Amino acid sequence: MMALYVASHYKNSPNDLQLMADAPSHHLFVLLGPVDESKNQLPDILCVIQVSLEGQISRKSAIKSLSEGHQPFGDQIPWKFCEQFQDNTFPSLSGARIVRIAVHPSALRLGYGSVAVELLARYYEGQLTHFTEAEFDENEEQNIRVTEAAEKVSLLEENITPRANLPPLLVHLRERRPEKLHYLGVSFGLTRDLFRFWRKHNFVPFYIGQIPSAVTGEHTCMVLKPLNNDEIEVSEPGQLGFLSPFYEDFKQRFSRLLGTTFRALDYKLAMSILASKISFAEHETLSDENSKPLQAVLSPYDMKRLEAYTNNHVDYHMILDLVPILAHQYFQEKIPMTLTPVQASVLFCIGMQNQDISYIKEEMKLEREQILSLFIKVMKKLYNYLYSIAAKDIDSTLPRLKDVSFAPHSKSVDEDLNEAAREVMEKMKAGNEVILDPELLQQYAIVDREGDFEKALQSGAGKVPASGLLSVKSNRPKKEKPETNEESSRKNKRKGDGHKDRSKFSKKNKS
Repeated sequence: MMALYVASHYKNSPNDLQLMADAPSHHLFVLLGPVDESKNQLPDILCVIQVSLEGQISRKSAIKSLSEGHQPFGDQIPWKFCEQFQDNTFPSLSGARIVRIAVHPSALRLGYGSVAVELLARYYEGQLTHFTEAEFDENEEQNIRVTEAAEKVSLLEENITPRANLPPLLVHLRERRPEKLHYLGVSFGLTRDLFRFWRKHNFVPFYIGQIPSAVTGEHTCMVLKPLNNDEIEVSEPGQLGFLSPFYEDFKQRFSRLLGTTFRALDYKLAMSILASKISFAEHETLSDENSKPLQAVLSPYDMKRLEAYTNNHVDYHMILDLVPILAHQYFQEKIPMTLTPVQASVLFCIGMQNQDISYIKEEMKLEREQILSLFIKVMKKLYNYLYSIAAKDIDSTLPRLKDVSFAPHSKSVDEDLNEAAREVMEKMKAGNEVILDPELLQQYAIVDREGDFEKALQSGAGKVPASGLLSVKSNRPKKEKPETNEESSRKNKRKGDGHKDRSKFSKKNKS
């Protein structure tokens, strides 16, 4: 085991060996190859895991530690969790921290490390042991007897005969009852490969140190995996269990620090830590509660600027202040819009880490024109989605007209005319006078004009003109045109002249 740890570049010292041998809270688990019991030799170790039991800290001690602002020695994960979330309940839970894990150099990347971690989680969940109470008591008594016998044997005594009653070097997991734990945890230097390994086994981060190590340059990362336990009440059951609200809070804080403390962090690693969905195969519509804060983040003037950029009317510098807002909304999964991995990476670097085009060009090995093309495609998708939300909101505030249904009359036009004709006939038969205006009826009269049409055809030698029109003189009386102001004034003038002439004639006669 020490050889495997040395080969895995762990810092080793004699103190580590003594810790593994004597510390009561440290346990060693080994994944072995095939064992041939006929051969008197130790089997090959494929993977070794060193575990330290932590937790079960009293609530009083947790409150004291929070009030004094310091962390006691040991129990790294409970105290760090207590400090980060100011929670004094978590330290009282029981957990196991994986201190070291190493795989044989000849069996790297063959899946033995993943199998060992999965078996360890199943063991602490009680899936590999099936003890009854009687079997458990008998097993405990046997372990106590073996331990007492081992304590009586002195390593300094020189015995010619082999020592007897030594405790077994290896114990099968089926022969040992596991401790009742609530979680598994790991603390390690943050790299992309290590984070991917632990995230694959459903460990989620709750802490990333803001100050990198002076030796390795890596940030300290702590991850947790909840174990199935009936002692914890979970309001929303799921894969993360009671860790779900803490994980969401961690992602919020981490996303806010991406533009400052973690600005130089590898963008692929940072995106995997956020673990945001970038593909929405089934389009999800936002509810009214979720869409209202989304509409409030951009003003109408912001939308105008975004529209101008998507129409290639302005440069991308005009909307750089809007990109962080939209990026945070998107990576918090508040905008259900599908992006390609490259498009999401460009949006992440510019909007979340406040990087420029030259940084993306160096990291992604793309040309400047390609990056700007990807960026404008992302902005077009964001603008179209936001515009659809805004249009829907405006449409919902407009007044609505009531639906008017047009029902047919109970009587048809023919029935109404026939009924009116019968009433007129009945009045005439009864001797009642029916007054009809001839002039009024004349304009609706249909006159027989066949003779006029024949004359018009004869005048044209029986041929219809090329225009297809025939001119027939109408016998309808012409309506008098209304007098204009000029005609009226002339008429009045003539009347006045006549009066003058008559007055002169009358004077002559008198004389």
